[in-house]
Amino acid sequence: MTNEKYLKELEGFNTSFYDVKSAVEDITPGSFEKLNYTSRVLAENLLRKCPSADLKDSLVQLIEKRTDKDFPWYPSRVVTHDILGLTALVDLAGLREAVEAGGGDPREVNPVVPTQLIVDHSLAVECGGFDPDAFQKNRDIEDRRNADRFHFINWTKEAFDNVDVIPPGNGIMHQINLEKMSPVVHNIDGIASPDTLVGTDSHTPHVDALGVLAIGVGGLEAENVMLGNPSYMRVPDIIGVNIIGTRAEGITATDIALAMTSFLRENNVISAYLEFFGVGMEYLNLGDRATIANMTPEYGASAGMFGIDEQTLDYLTLTGRESDQVKLVEAYAKANGLWATDLTKATYARELVFDLTAVTRSLAGPSKPHKLVPTSTLKAEGITDNTVEIGETDMPDGAILIAAITSCTNTSNPRNVIAAGLVAKKANELGLKRKPWVKSSLAPGSKIVEEYLKDANLLPELEKLGFGIVGFACTTCNGMSGALDPVIQKEVTDNDIYSTAVLSGNRNFDGRIHPYVKEAFL
Repeated sequence: MTNEKYLKELEGFNTSFYDVKSAVEDITPGSFEKLNYTSRVLAENLLRKCPSADLKDSLVQLIEKRTDKDFPWYPSRVVTHDILGLTALVDLAGLREAVEAGGGDPREVNPVVPTQLIVDHSLAVECGGFDPDAFQKNRDIEDRRNADRFHFINWTKEAFDNVDVIPPGNGIMHQINLEKMSPVVHNIDGIASPDTLVGTDSHTPHVDALGVLAIGVGGLEAENVMLGNPSYMRVPDIIGVNIIGTRAEGITATDIALAMTSFLRENNVISAYLEFFGVGMEYLNLGDRATIANMTPEYGASAGMFGIDEQTLDYLTLTGRESDQVKLVEAYAKANGLWATDLTKATYARELVFDLTAVTRSLAGPSKPHKLVPTSTLKAEGITDNTVEIGETDMPDGAILIAAITSCTNTSNPRNVIAAGLVAKKANELGLKRKPWVKSSLAPGSKIVEEYLKDANLLPELEKLGFGIVGFACTTCNGMSGALDPVIQKEVTDNDIYSTAVLSGNRNFDGRIHPYVKEAFL
């Protein structure tokens, strides 16, 4: 049962949409302008999917910010990687066997909701970026280790309806979702609606940067949604984060994201849905927003939403979305209250203020992603010591064993990647060399990174420094750093060397990066 009385034509398009403002105002006049972005997206979902008998009670939960009643949410997509996604599809294959044994047609067992599986969690960096053949060697090892798994995954693409598989060697699920898969606004059977999804990875909110409500869930919940069932929820704790000030010259999106993570942890946003807004937004392009949204699990929240604005449209155009789709996103967002400037009177359970002006160059560690360490305090905190003489062959205490440019957190941000290439260029000009005990790597989240690094003539600079491309996959921050050189590993253990890692990822918990790395800095 749907609620057709709220269907309205979207001017200029051969499509309709469910008018959230009309439905909300019919219940409580004057309440729509106070609804925040997340509540408007959830309200639209209820209008389109919720049985009419339950609609009013469910909308009241959002309008009055009440939490005494569950209401259904029907995500439009499921995005999964090859670990939990494979498990879910094995369950469906088992269900097909049971249906066939009972005399039914096994081909009728399929995901109801479109499901996209990206093979990105199987590659280990066995060969570092200083090996010119690292990419192919790592891919060959990945295929050999995962032959049976990959065979099954490839079978599911042909056997099941509503399953799309992106094979290994193409990138990280979150970056591909951001750059390619998300339409931001669907047009299905003549009805426009917001793109929403669940994903089997905690960093699924990466795509929240586009205004897409995307939540990381466990395999069973994703499987439940996959089969067309709703994900029942209560109104979450929705917190507004007002970004003010201007970023200083040289401050990267990583600096901002690490500072934001520390700030939000201090302000206890555990399990909350965050919405970022404010005058400081003009200093954050879509890549910067994605870097912040990606670290949602590190600051403990469930979502990190950004409204749709010109930056969103520019990014969609830049990443090759069709012009008609970009126009649809703009028209729909403005018609249904999802355009950023239409949310100036939105209200929240709490509101926090984050000042970009206060952000300095920093890193986080040695084992907590929210433990902010300004670079100006590295010596005072005992992280660096200028008196240590580092030779060419003698590994010092505190040696960096792993240095990785990795993770969708940063490789989805072209400004960050180009900056890394420029640093490599300057390092080469100054004659800096990789120490023999450092396992360096570059693992972009999509193939487009390789293209623009080549176009900028910066990939050779990174390769010269030892940061050649080792794969397009989730690697170091997923604990897939690969084995150390046996000689180096023996020296570490024989001499009880306190070893470290430095990476551009999002996780640095104890033992996360490598069992022989005792601390790691983001």
